[in-house]
Amino acid sequence: MDTALRFKYLECLNRLQGKDYLASVISFGAAPTIKDKKASSLLAFSTRRKNIFTLWHCYKQEICQEFNLEYYELKNSTEVATVLFYKRKMLEKYLANKNNLDFLNSLGYREAVTLEEKLQLLKKRFAFTCPHEVGLFLGFPVEDVKGFIDNKGKGYLLARYWKVYLNRERAEQLFKIYDRARIDAASAVIRYSEEYN
Repeated sequence: MDTALRFKYLECLNRLQGKDYLASVISFGAAPTIKDKKASSLLAFSTRRKNIFTLWHCYKQEICQEFNLEYYELKNSTEVATVLFYKRKMLEKYLANKNNLDFLNSLGYREAVTLEEKLQLLKKRFAFTCPHEVGLFLGFPVEDVKGFIDNKGKGYLLARYWKVYLNRERAEQLFKIYDRARIDAASAVIRYSEEYN
C-alpha cells in the first residue's frame, strides 16, 4: 500500500470510535482472510490504543458474525488479547494437507485430530512462547516455517507477511493478493469515515 493511502487510512481510522474503530482495525488486519484469500489472520488487541482490548470483548461476536469469521483467543491476559481469525473450511483443508499434517504431528499434534483440538494445543503452547507452528495455522508454506526454524529466522529470500525461504515467486504473488485485500479494506474505511464523520 502506498504511503498516501496508508496515511489517509490511519487518519480516518483515528476519527472512528467504539465498534466502528474495532471493525475497521479487524477489516484491515484480517482483510485477506475476510476476502477468502488466506485461511487465517492473527491480531493482538491491547489496552493501549483506544482501549481496543475492551472494545474486542464488547463487540467480538457481533463483528465476527458481520465478517463471517470464526475466532480463537490464543492468549488473553489482563492487557492483551491475541486472536486468530479464520475461515474454518479453508483452515481445516490447509492443516489436513499431508506435508502440513506430518509437520504438525512431528511437533506433538498427533493426538489433536479436530481443528478445535489443534487450536487448544496451540493455545497451550502459546502460553509460554509464540510457537513456530503458528505459521502453519496462518497458512504460511510449511517449507518456509521449517526454513525459519532451521535458519533461526536468518538467511531468508524475502520478508513481508512471513519470511520466505523457498519459492520467492509464489510468495510474491500471494503478497500481492494480500496487499490488494488490505488496499480494498483501507479504501472502505476511508469511504465510511468520510461519509459518517
